[in-house]
Order: sequence, then C-alpha cells, then structure tokens
Amino acid sequence: MIPLVTRQKLEEALSEFDLNLRSSPEFENWEQNKAQNWALEHQTKKYPPKKIISIATGLPVNGFSGGKESNDYLATLGFTVNKLRELSLRETLILIITRYPTISKTEAFGGSHEIRELFNDARSQFESSQIVQTRPNIIVKASYGKGGWTSVPHISLLDIRETKTTQAGTYPVYIFHEDGKGVSLKFGQGVKQVEDEFGKNAAEVLRNRAAEIRLTCEDLASSNFSLSGNTDRRDKSKRAVLYEASTIVSKYYSIESMPSDEELFLDLEKLMKKYDGYVDAQIAKKHSAYKSNKPLALIGTWHEVNNEIGRIKEQISRDGHWASAWSFPIKEDAIQELKTPFNLYIYAGKRKLVAKLKIDEFVTSRGNQGIESPWSEITDKEFLGKTKIGLKKTDVLKSWFKVSDIEKLEPNLPVDGFETVSGLSNPQNLLNQNSFGYIYDEEPVEQLTTKDKQIFAKVIPESLPIEWLVDKTGLSKTVLEEIVESILGESPQIILAGPPGTSKTWVAQKLAEYLTRNRPDQARFVQFHPSYGYESFIEGLRPVNHSSGVSFELTPGVVKEVVNAMEKTSSLNKIDDEYVIIIDEANRANLPRVLGELMFLFEYRNQKATLQYSGPFSLPSNLKFIATMNTADRSIRSIDVALRRRFDVFELAPDSTILANFHKAEQTSTTADLISGFESLNELLIEYLDRHHTIGHAFFMKRDLSPKSIRHIWHRKIYPLIEEFFFDRQEMLEEFQIEKFWPSTRNNA
Repeated sequence: MIPLVTRQKLEEALSEFDLNLRSSPEFENWEQNKAQNWALEHQTKKYPPKKIISIATGLPVNGFSGGKESNDYLATLGFTVNKLRELSLRETLILIITRYPTISKTEAFGGSHEIRELFNDARSQFESSQIVQTRPNIIVKASYGKGGWTSVPHISLLDIRETKTTQAGTYPVYIFHEDGKGVSLKFGQGVKQVEDEFGKNAAEVLRNRAAEIRLTCEDLASSNFSLSGNTDRRDKSKRAVLYEASTIVSKYYSIESMPSDEELFLDLEKLMKKYDGYVDAQIAKKHSAYKSNKPLALIGTWHEVNNEIGRIKEQISRDGHWASAWSFPIKEDAIQELKTPFNLYIYAGKRKLVAKLKIDEFVTSRGNQGIESPWSEITDKEFLGKTKIGLKKTDVLKSWFKVSDIEKLEPNLPVDGFETVSGLSNPQNLLNQNSFGYIYDEEPVEQLTTKDKQIFAKVIPESLPIEWLVDKTGLSKTVLEEIVESILGESPQIILAGPPGTSKTWVAQKLAEYLTRNRPDQARFVQFHPSYGYESFIEGLRPVNHSSGVSFELTPGVVKEVVNAMEKTSSLNKIDDEYVIIIDEANRANLPRVLGELMFLFEYRNQKATLQYSGPFSLPSNLKFIATMNTADRSIRSIDVALRRRFDVFELAPDSTILANFHKAEQTSTTADLISGFESLNELLIEYLDRHHTIGHAFFMKRDLSPKSIRHIWHRKIYPLIEEFFFDRQEMLEEFQIEKFWPSTRNNA
C-alpha cells in the first residue's frame, strides 16, 4: 500500500522532477514511451505518475502498482490523471508480456492493480472487435490468477455452445510466456477436466484429440501457424506438459516482431473460422446422434461383478434398491439425454458384456472432491458417508446409481453388437477403465410409474444471463464475472467487503438469485451478531416441550438444515444445482466459535469432519457461502488469517458511476451537485483516514433527491457514521460540515 503523504509533498516532487529529471535522457521523451499510459497533469505540464509518487514517498517504482492504484492515490490528493493515449491491442499485449514476469515476482497479488487493468483492457479490445461482435456465442475470459499470480496468464475466447470454462472443451487462447519475450496464439483444449477423467493417461488423450482436430487446420500452415503441437514453453511441470499436449495449432509472436493490430486480428479471424467449423461439426454430431429413437445406455468396467451379483440381488429383494459407486463422472452432454430408467452394462474383458444394471436414479459430479451416496439406507457399509475410498484419483467416488435390478447376461453380449453414440464415445475409448462408454440400447427399459417420476424428477431452470446481474446490482460485467467465476470455481465461499452503504447485502442477495437460478427455496439468509452461536449455525441441543416436561434435543442449525434439504431432493454435489447461504455482517460474530468445523470443511470439501454432537459431516460442493463484512467496523481487524485465506475477498467501494447511472433519468443540477459532493466527501475521508472509512453510494440511491432530503440523510445516517469514524479525534469533525460538500443544503436547515 502506498503511504499517504501531503499534497505539498507531491508538489515538491513535481518541482524536483522539473528541476532534475525532465531533461534527463530517461525522461526527456517519456510521453512517447509506450510503457507510459498515464500522465499527471499540473499547471499545463505532464508528469509520469509512478515516478512522482516514488519521489514523494521514497518507494521504488517497482514497489507499487501503476494504473488504478497510483491514479486513485493521486486523485485523493486532488491531482488530475489522464490517459496519454488509447492503447492498441499490440501495445497492450507487449505491456502484459514485459510487465507480468516482473510484477508477479515483486508485487503482492490482488486489489486495483496495473496487471488487472491491462488484462481488462485487452479483454475489452477483443470484446469490441468485429470478430467477437459478429459471434454472439463467444465470451472472452482473461486470467492472471486467483488468490495468487498464475504461471500461465492467458486470454481465452470461448464458444458457450462448446464450453463456458477454460477447464474443458476447445477454444482459441493467447498464452503469455514466462520468459517475458512473447505470447502464443493457439487453438487448444481445457486440460483439467481431461486430467480428472483420464488421470495419468490425460496427456495421451489430449494429444490424440489435438491430432484429430489438427487435420482440419492444415491450411493454417500457410499463415505461419505451427502444426507441430508445440508452444516452446520452458516450464516442464506436469501441468505444463498437459498444456503442451492440448495444443492443436499455434503461432508465436515475439516482442521484437509483434505485428500490427490489423495482422493480429487477421490471424485471430483465421483461427476463429476453424473454431466455428469445429463447434458446428460437434453440434451436428450430437444432434444426429440424439435423433435415434433408441435409448442411451452406459458401459462400465467391473471385473469382479460375477462374484457380487448374488449379494446385490438379495439386497435389492430386501431393500428395493442398491447404491452403486463409480470413480468417474457422466459426461455433461449425456446427462440430459439419459432417461431413467436406463441400463448400465458391465464389461469384464474380452469385448464381452457380462451383466446389466437397471438404473432408476443417478447423481454425478466432476472434479476431485467426490460425492457421498445420497441414499444411505441402501449403501454398503464400507462406502457409507465416504467421498473416496483411498488416496488415488481412481479412488474418488464421482457417480452413484440407484439400482433396482441386476441381471447376469448369459450368453455374454458382444460389445461390437451395440451402436456407439457419436460425440460421446468412439470405438477406441468405448471400453475405458477411467470413463463410461455410451451406446444405444436395443430396446427401452421398463418405464417408471408416474409417481416414481414425480419423486425422482427435479427440473433445473435455465441459468440467468450475466446482464441480468449487471442490471440488478449496477456493478460492471467484468467485476461480476470475476465474482461468479470464483464462487463457481476454486472458492465456493466469498466475502463482499466494503464501507457502509456500498450495497453489499443487496449484491449478495442478487448473486444468490443468479446462482440458484431464481429459486428462493435454495437460498438462506442469516445475519450474524455478537450473541450468534454454533448452535444456531451448525447444530446444538435446544429445549423442547413435551407433555412430561422439557427435554434437550439435538436440533440442526442453518447449515445442517440446508444440507438435509439438499439430501432429500437428491441435490448433493449436483452440477448446476447451486444452494447459497448468505452470512450478513459476518464480522460481528465470534467467527471461530460460530463456524467450528466449517473452518476445516471450507478448505477440504472432499473430506469429513466430526461435528460436536452428530458425528461425521461434509459440505456439498454445490453449497456456496456469500459473507458480507463492513470494513469500517473495528471488529473486522479480529478476523484471523486462517479464515481470510479460505474466502476470496471482493471489495465493493463507494462508486459514483453507480450513483450517476441511478439518477441518470433525472438530469438536474441537484444530481450533478449530489455526485460532486459525494466524491469530495469520500476524498476527504480517504485523506484523513483510509478507503475503508468512506460513505457508500446506497445512502443516496433515492429518487428525486432535494437539498432538504440530502440534509435529512446527512444528519440521520451519514454524520453519525463520521462521528464514529473519528471517535478518538473529535476535533476533525469541524472539517465535515454538510455545506462544505453540498452548498445547496445551506438554506434547508
């Protein structure tokens, strides 16, 4: 963080620059330096912002971030900072290439950062290009890390018909090289999903897929794209090997030979046409595949099935069903096409199917967390309550089937007698120990009754567009995409932090609506306070009245109630079926005491913790937590590091843009004065305190604000907060009189 100095100190730095540096070789033509994007403007002269801050504070230039951090710092002291020029795509890529290796090694991750700004600039340039504008299915994603700098910064263009995540599918991507010398544009594949599904064979699977798709791209060689499958990255880690194996075609741009924007976009257009053709072909394959009137069935490898058939038949006869666990997921494209009941055929070798299971219901999940059986009463004891049965990836339980019948096939059926489902399987991977095979069954399985269908069916509505969330919250699409990507990705729990009045609770509620697809029964709201306890949030003994008197019974808290509800609807760990718990004012409670075992479970969702009363418990992967914290509250300082690292923190600051957009339709002089005073008030608070002790825009988000109503808001809501901010410096309150910020209120006392 840049230490605060006085405006006079900055003015002295400006004078020193004029006297000693302006005519020096380093700064004589600094405005023409492509690495300089901003200029501090003062008395008709322009100055490099970071150098001026460095002179005034004594910090080295590489000791803090340029862009937003430096600009905001100077703005709080009353200086104007403007862009020197709009960067071209070429210039933006070069800046990322050159700046990222140094910044990622010398500066802290997070906050308003120069790198974040550069990646956002690049993404905006792609989004506004003709290439993306004419392709409504394309979304642009930029990544430089989550919680820390990534070793593979990249910008991807995803066709949402093919994939919405860089962890799966195929897509064009710009990968920045760690040596700081260039960037590669490549047609590549997401590696994580393949790694989860195929384990040690993932690299081979990626290479084979790349080789197959590469056949459709051979003419790109005439445009200097490499068909070798190599991107010449020096990193030889396991993940880097997978990235290399995923490469279909690539083209390297060095800093020295970086082409013009026109050439960059021309290359991208050529690659996008190949991507369009690939996606269209995949969709056509799926459509033609699913036109068959035959039902889908699965093939799974189980060598010991013949030894288990008798026991399983007995259990089904006794309990009605048996729960079968498998260590790999069902492909997402198949989930919608599998109509229960369906058959799961068992392969045991020699290309023969030896048994079949009738499946009435199933749950499946990707990733390495695993899922518990949702049917404890029909699950074998050795699997009960477990998400994995060993330490290997193949020991993680990713699919569960509710089996109503098992039949030994005599004679065995030849695999080659079934038609493979194109787009889901091919003859080479149909019999794979690490994944299911997908075939057409010969005849429909006996259908469930209407009553059974009502029990098993859970309709998941369409997801809401991100634009809905933008409209409801006023936040930018970029910020919201970062938040959503985080909570649906590696951090299922987040904190929205900010000073009072920054709409944290409102944003949390809208995020919950977005994540749950507007299903109110899948979102819970709880407000923490100093007396809130473990018993209310997790579980505890509570008094219950009986005719014979009062007894203490174990009662579930909010978290257990939600998980129990998920279990009843077979929603545990289900993809695209999110549940959300909103924790409002989280820092007001004694968090270690309230959260208890969740401190462990937040970080290790694939494991169990033993609760104080009821025993083993785990958090489903699709249960998300959104906490809000008031940064002006002194109790936030008590939040320990262990808790902070389990949450991704997103800062919601006072935002005059949101305020201006809210009052846009009014367009009165009062509106202009309102926003000007709002900005001046917060600039003064930052100067005397810090950004955490400011006033949010939500206080002023009321229609047709008059000077009189502004005065009411000030005296009833804002000034009491400022008094609290300066509780130990009461003399400072003289600086905070309403007329100083809104002169029009002077005659409305």
